[in-house]
Amino acid sequence: MMTDGDKKNKALPWVLGVVLLLLVAVAVTAVALLRDRRTSEPGDPYDTPYARMHDPEYLKQIDDLREEQKAVAKRLMEARAALDAAKEKGEDSQDYRDALAKMEAATKDFNDNRAKAQLVVRDRIMRENNAITAKQKASKQKGE
Repeated sequence: MMTDGDKKNKALPWVLGVVLLLLVAVAVTAVALLRDRRTSEPGDPYDTPYARMHDPEYLKQIDDLREEQKAVAKRLMEARAALDAAKEKGEDSQDYRDALAKMEAATKDFNDNRAKAQLVVRDRIMRENNAITAKQKASKQKGE
């Protein structure tokens, strides 16, 4: 006849097997979930052509550059008018040299603003292109 100790000894390997099976199932599920989460993490949210035109931060940056450009253009026009007026006094006059310096400074500011705007747009287009390429690679790897 089996004693309580014998029953426990026979049940122990079975319980250990079930526990081990549960641990393996949990580990496989955890690995699958982590892998799924890693591959489904969103990349750049602006991974379509011209998506930058829907990005409020980018549009604000462009608007700020445009406002700066308007102010610089106004200064450039004023400097041009001052230079034209100073030409009448002669190119040797102090007014002409001052107006010329003002014109050169306004021209430099205008060119700096234009270069800054070009860099902002260029960087954003490159970001979009890189995100689009990454999205296409990920899609190919998934077999879509």
